[in-house]
Amino acid sequence: MKVKHNKKRNTAFIFEALIRELSKSILKHDKKRRTQINSIIREHFTKGSPLDEELQCYTALAEKSNLDTYTAEKMIYRSRTLHESINKGEIFAEQSRVISKINKQLGGAVFSNFVPNYKLFATISQLFNKKTPLNQKVILEKQILETLVATPTSEPRTMHPLDDLVIKSFAQNFNTKYASLLPEQQALLGKYAVAIGTNEVDFRLAVGEELKRLRTEVEQSLRLDEVASDSEMVTNTKKVLEQISEFNVSHIGEKEFKKILKLQELVREYHHDAS
Repeated sequence: MKVKHNKKRNTAFIFEALIRELSKSILKHDKKRRTQINSIIREHFTKGSPLDEELQCYTALAEKSNLDTYTAEKMIYRSRTLHESINKGEIFAEQSRVISKINKQLGGAVFSNFVPNYKLFATISQLFNKKTPLNQKVILEKQILETLVATPTSEPRTMHPLDDLVIKSFAQNFNTKYASLLPEQQALLGKYAVAIGTNEVDFRLAVGEELKRLRTEVEQSLRLDEVASDSEMVTNTKKVLEQISEFNVSHIGEKEFKKILKLQELVREYHHDAS
């Protein structure tokens, strides 16, 4: 008999749904809602907490690809072993607290947020569930194994830590085109370089805040005489605002990150021209 999946009891789904909601609140300039979401994430997904430990089990299987079969099998085994060691009563209690806070403070619509990896999260949840029949777990393991060894067809969503050499190379490549990194670019680059696990939450929050700042700066540029008097510049500036609104902080890969760096450069140019 197939075990029914409850997304509200799926720690990875809850986390991603909150991140999506955080992204929307930042772009809507809803400070109160952003603070509420940030508080929930930091309280219940702090490093070493039951939900954080379970989340790591999910991400180990959901955010890896292009592995060899041996490593993929080891990844599944280690993730299942780690998950079995986590106190399920504590997980259930923490999930209940988070669900209650979301319903009371944010509204049940949060659980309707689109999460791209939802299907995979559901598969992993069933694999971790003790009630899932053994024969079904074998099938689920095979499905997860296939995702772990698959060659990605697009840029992976997850950001991995970069060593000093890669950071230096990244900065040098950017400097070649833009002469030097601005302080705000360096700050964001530093967070991007160590964006993994709970640090990834900090990076997403930083990106959200920076996008909010950039949007405000670009909106103010529309009031500059040299911009307001030029219809083409007004049109182009509005296009930039549209691009900022389209960013999703839960989906920031290298391509999106470089766009943000370019936006930072653009905003600095606006300030220079205004001066």
